[in-house]
Formats: sequence, C-alpha cells, structure tokens
Amino acid sequence: ADMERGDNVNYFEAYRDCWNFHKEHSKVLDSDEYWESVVGKSGEIAKKYDNSKFVRDILLAIISELERISKEEKKNERD
Repeated sequence: ADMERGDNVNYFEAYRDCWNFHKEHSKVLDSDEYWESVVGKSGEIAKKYDNSKFVRDILLAIISELERISKEEKKNERD
C-alpha cells in the first residue's frame, strides 16, 4: 500500500490542509472572530475528509496548541 493513502485519506493532502489551517491561525488572537474561524475552518477540513479520526485528531491537537498559546499569553499579560 502507498503510504500516501490511508483507507479514505490522502495523508499528504490531509497534512497540507491541517498545516495551512495551523499556519492561518498561528497568530493567536483573543477575539470571537478568531475562535469562530478556528472552529469553522477545522469543521470544513474534517468534513472534507469525511470526519476521518486521523484528521480530527490532528485538528484537535492543533486547536489545543492554539488554546495553550492563548492561555500563556493571557497569563503573561497578567504577570
């Protein structure tokens, strides 16, 4: 089997879409628009890959990283 394809997922494309999503949101903003975009975009990508568990797991990892950064930044503002 070709490593580029899982059951129904083209890994290369999936990584690329997830990477672009991450890159687009890598400057974490503390605004409703920003988080709506995070949720909306990640939903679109998940849907594109038929809610593949693999893709959802990557998206969740990215989102929890964005949330972690957001918390760090808030903490630093308070200190």
